[in-house]
This record gives sequence, C-alpha cells and structure tokens, in this order.
Amino acid sequence: MSRRRVLEAAVRFVDREGLGALSMRKLGADLGVEAMSLYNHVPNKDALLDGMVEVLLGELEVPSEGGDWEERVREAYRGFRRLAREHPNVFPLLVVRPANTMDGVWLVEEFLKTLREAGFDAVTALYAFRTLSGYAMGYAMAEIRGFAMEPGGDRAGVRALPADEFPRISELEGRLGEVDRDAEFEFGLGLILGGLREKL
Repeated sequence: MSRRRVLEAAVRFVDREGLGALSMRKLGADLGVEAMSLYNHVPNKDALLDGMVEVLLGELEVPSEGGDWEERVREAYRGFRRLAREHPNVFPLLVVRPANTMDGVWLVEEFLKTLREAGFDAVTALYAFRTLSGYAMGYAMAEIRGFAMEPGGDRAGVRALPADEFPRISELEGRLGEVDRDAEFEFGLGLILGGLREKL
C-alpha cells in the first residue's frame, strides 16, 4: 500500500461508481483493506480529493518544445479535454479544487514559457492562460453535463416552438439533431488563438 496506489484506486473507483459514491470505507473495501489503514497515506477525504486532482494532472502530457506556439497550445488544451472525456466523473474536481501541486505548477510554467518565447509579455501570457483554461474547462464541463438543445435533449420541445416567435432557433432545427463537438471545440479554440495572434 502507498499513497499513490490509494489515489489511483480512488480515481478508478470514481470513474466506475461516481464521485458521490466515494467514501474511505468503500475505497478501503475496494482495495481489500480496512478504511482506517488508508489514513496512513491520506490524512482525510479532502486530502484524498486533492490527490485525485494530482493524479489527473499527472496524466496530462506537455507537447514537445519547438515549432509553432499555436499548435503547442492547441495540443495542450486538446489533451485537457481528452482528460475530461476519459475521467468524466473525476474531472469536475479540477473546477472546484485548486491544482496547487507540482504537476499543476509545472504545467502553468510550461504554458507561460511557450507564450513568453513566442513574444508575449508576462501579463498577456497570464491572461491568455486564464482565458484558454476557462474556455477549455467550461467546454469540457458542458460536454460532460450536456449542452442545451443537443441530441438527446428536449428536441421535441424545440420543434413545438412557434417559428414566427423563434425564427433563429427554428432555422437550426435540422442541425439540432447533429453535433460535432470536436469541430465546436476547435472553433472556440481558434477564435481565442486568432485574437492572441493579432495581439502578438
């Protein structure tokens, strides 16, 4: 038993059962040990949740250096979104728990380094990091929870809307049954990067 094994087991448990099902007792049973023995590795449940964030951030790969700064940033945030898709039950922890781990700090450092080397000043690089992170996190959370008027939602209710009162929604009725989340994510990413390119 080790702290890392406990944290990775917690991530697997939540992937499978959901965050609401997590308890020290259930996690201990999953590992085949008494819950009390887990406290030798994590002092409390808050520390367990913070450690799970640490595990997720450790799965992010920083794109290799060199080449185009835009593509490096694109790849980084594509990886962030992939993390949400692979761990939809755990990912929301990144929204509510600050990632004050060495992995988290190192990722921020790499991002800032990429933009500074591209020619951005320090403050613009920081604003860019927060803007892109906010967009990627928001999109990933909406993807997990479900977007308004997407397939599987209340499309029947949309079809019942009077076209003369809701002409803009009505003209999209044929498209509401389709969704290309990859294209939508890249669209938003492209808008932000295009604005940064102009500023540079």
